[in-house]
Order: sequence, then structure tokens, then C-alpha cells
Amino acid sequence: MRIMTLTKTGLAMALSTQLVVATTTATMAQAEMLGTEAAISKYAAHADRAYLLDQLARDDVQAAIIAEGVDPAEAAARLNAMTDAEVASLVTQMENDSAGADIVGTLFTVFIILLVTDILCLTRIFNFTRCIR
Repeated sequence: MRIMTLTKTGLAMALSTQLVVATTTATMAQAEMLGTEAAISKYAAHADRAYLLDQLARDDVQAAIIAEGVDPAEAAARLNAMTDAEVASLVTQMENDSAGADIVGTLFTVFIILLVTDILCLTRIFNFTRCIR
């Protein structure tokens, strides 16, 4: 009988010790410093993805996608499958490549074309040019 009591007591002590050790290690908090840039980049990635999904939901974009033969649901699924870096790159490219943004370059090109046509006597727009003839 004494052996049975010792066995029960030993088993109870071992299980109690294991329970205390398991709950102590499981409830320890693992804290680390989170930089401002890391927090901002996390939320910026979500904002960029939401921006692209909003653009994808527009009616004119939906019509253009369907005209190209792409299912809008598949396009949204592919957008969701992109990495955060790819999404950020796409948003940056969309912001930088807006139509008609380089108005100075366009005006300079038109001026050069008109100047050359004046020098070749094809037009007479500028008074300061002379014909080559």
C-alpha cells in the first residue's frame, strides 16, 4: 500500500511540475521594438492593395478588362496573389505614368517640328526663320 501511495504522490508531483513549466513558458510575452517605418509599410501595403482593388472595381476599367477577354474576378484574384513589393511597384508606376503628364516635353516637340517645317519652307509660322531656298 505504501508503494502505491508513493507512486501516486510522485506522479502527481511530476504532472504538477510539468503543468507549471508548460503554462509559464506558454504565457511569457515575446515583445520587441517595432519601428515606425515597419508599421507604416505594413499599413501602406494594405492601402496600396485596396487602392488597386478600388480601381479594378470601376466600371470603365471593368469594361476594358472584359474587352481584352479577361475575367474581372480572375484579375482580382491575381491582384490579391501579388506580393506587397509588386503592389507597391504597380501603384508607383500608375502614379508616374499618367496620360498627358509631360506637357513641357510635348510643347517642346511641337515647337521643334514647327521650326523645322519653317526652315524647310513647308510652313510660315515663325518670323525669325529663313527658308533654305
